[in-house]
Amino acid sequence: MKKHLSSYIIKITAMTVFSALLLTSCTAGTDVKTFKPDSINIHEAQYSGAEFHKAAADNYKTICSSGLIELLFDEKTMTPAIRDTSGNTVWYALSTDGTDSQLTGSAVEVTLSNGGDLYVLNSQDNAVSVGNASYSASGNSVTVNYSMAPDEQTGKADISSLTEKQIRVDLSVIYTLTDGSFYVNISMNKLSLPKGVYLEKISVLNSFGAYSKSGESDYIFVPDGSGALIMTGVEDEEFKPLSLDVYGQDAAKTDSRESSSCLVGAYGIKKGDCAFVCIVERGDSIAQINAYRNSDNSLNSVYASFETTDIYTSADKKIKRTYGYEYANEIKLCYRFLSGKSATYSGMATACRENLIRNSVLSTKTVETEEENIPLVTAVQGGYIKGSKYSVLSDFEQTQTLTRLLKAKGVNNVYLRYNGLHKNANNGTDGGFSDFKSGLGSRKQWEALYSYLSSQKFRLFIDTDILTFKRDASESAKSVTGKSISTVKDENAAFALPTGRQSFLKLSLIEDRIEDILAGSAEINFDGYSVNDIASYLYSDYSPDFYTREAAKIEIAAQMPVLAASKLLMVDRGNIYCVKNADIISEIPTSPVSAAESDAYRGIPFVQLIVHGTTEYSAKGMNTYEDMKQAFLKSVEYGCLPSVEWYCTAFDPSLDEKYYFDKNINDAVSFYLKANEALADLRDARMTQHYEVQDGVFCAEYSSGDKIYVNYTDKAVTVSGITVNALDCQRV
Repeated sequence: MKKHLSSYIIKITAMTVFSALLLTSCTAGTDVKTFKPDSINIHEAQYSGAEFHKAAADNYKTICSSGLIELLFDEKTMTPAIRDTSGNTVWYALSTDGTDSQLTGSAVEVTLSNGGDLYVLNSQDNAVSVGNASYSASGNSVTVNYSMAPDEQTGKADISSLTEKQIRVDLSVIYTLTDGSFYVNISMNKLSLPKGVYLEKISVLNSFGAYSKSGESDYIFVPDGSGALIMTGVEDEEFKPLSLDVYGQDAAKTDSRESSSCLVGAYGIKKGDCAFVCIVERGDSIAQINAYRNSDNSLNSVYASFETTDIYTSADKKIKRTYGYEYANEIKLCYRFLSGKSATYSGMATACRENLIRNSVLSTKTVETEEENIPLVTAVQGGYIKGSKYSVLSDFEQTQTLTRLLKAKGVNNVYLRYNGLHKNANNGTDGGFSDFKSGLGSRKQWEALYSYLSSQKFRLFIDTDILTFKRDASESAKSVTGKSISTVKDENAAFALPTGRQSFLKLSLIEDRIEDILAGSAEINFDGYSVNDIASYLYSDYSPDFYTREAAKIEIAAQMPVLAASKLLMVDRGNIYCVKNADIISEIPTSPVSAAESDAYRGIPFVQLIVHGTTEYSAKGMNTYEDMKQAFLKSVEYGCLPSVEWYCTAFDPSLDEKYYFDKNINDAVSFYLKANEALADLRDARMTQHYEVQDGVFCAEYSSGDKIYVNYTDKAVTVSGITVNALDCQRV
């Protein structure tokens, strides 16, 4: 894996392209308004009857076709349907099941407000049923116009004459067939609202493909962690409706400060021998993926909604709602349809990957495999800071001794990630990126470490923060209420950062911070940057140099090729817009985050199916889990590079012993050698299929034709004439 010296031209070109995009999403500022209502009253739509909420097959007429799908449309309900001719299946925007007021679906649902009261309206009850909707068909598309209001009279009035007390929104939805895909578009800059009325939220096709009766193998795919399946044919009394924020919650409008648990904006349904996957192409930065199981008041369904206005609600003593930026860009969904053997979550991942490549979110590159052995991704903690106390956990000489020991035990490739090098642990700008914390060793000892690693063709990564740093209000991003926003980075309790709380950087300062890192590291010998936060957090910034969340996404993505121009680049977790220029994704999730796994809620390697072969990745260290062998098996099943997280000094009883290298190095090396045997020559291959063979036994197939079987049971199993031992893996 090589990186050549960066050129000024490469950097300027990358910045020019992304700056052009950024100008469409960033403004010089935004109006922020605060309301203090005595209470918040919710007004819901009055149910207009099943005739407007239920799909009747005979009412749909064919508009056009593309590839193997046809666009159908019903003039009565003003809703589309898609016929997949390869599977002879029709996917309706409204359910064909018995529909009552508790099981309503609609083409569009909106939440409107005037600072206090909330109005939840939908296209069926508040437009179609009262004649306030129209459509036009042209070529391969249908455009539907809606005027949604609580009452018919307000819906028919001249919208420019309405006041904030008269709630209404006018918008258009365009349904299009192109290249065998179904697209849904809403141009948010073309919608109309009375002055003083806010569109807080909008959802589109919230019952597309919804159903009540499930076969045993039917499921809903949601992008929770690495991906998860809601097995709708398996009873689940513990299930609660899911609402997943794509790229995590926005710290500028919520008190939550968690890193992203939803890395890609995609979802889907498999029913029988047919399936679809929907990719959020535009509006992903404000999207939520919502999923429901069949119950008294919901069907099995999944859809995207969009928080179109930044709102922070405080109710400590008295209700206070602060309204900020209103999203004015495009919302665009792309549906892909699958049938037969392709109607699986693996097929969904393939379709999603193709879409991301077509839209230049991912590249078509393949992993460079100069070395015949896979690397052991080894995170070593240099400094440990708690409060004002600093402890050295792995100095340069100790770290070199560790890598020599790994080499002696048969590990012939290592990616060494050095954490906690600087004054404030991972913050490389306090005092300069090149100023290492005293106590770790001299510059000569650092060079000796690098020289040894280079002689063995090992790689050295310096871990650093970019978006988070020790609190400083003058450089902190601001919330919609004007307060500095911060996070508590305590995911690894063994190695807390200073004071635990970190500020989020003003987005206008990211380029300067990157410049500081590039300049400060110019005289240091190392192979790559390990950026632990840039692909884990996404937030708006209400500083004077205002950035929307969409603008933030574009600005962050713009920095990736700059960082990767001359060095290897490792990022944590892997929000999909940050992956294109990354060489390695570390700590990629290997299980759902928002709900516990069970027979009815199963984790899958959806993200791994997308990126394997183009970007390498590793999970959290095997030694950080309670069951190290289970973690190793999961790593192999998901095609991960094996990884560990250690410190090297004498054992510190105040820290969890699993992080002390001597407690588990022999097991780690044994697992590494087993993983190397299974995966070494598959690093540049695509993972094309993943499935459960039988209870507790899984298979991953690769474009090379190879298969990896993993057996989590306590008994040996035989699959296609191949025996896989208990708690073991086998390559075929």
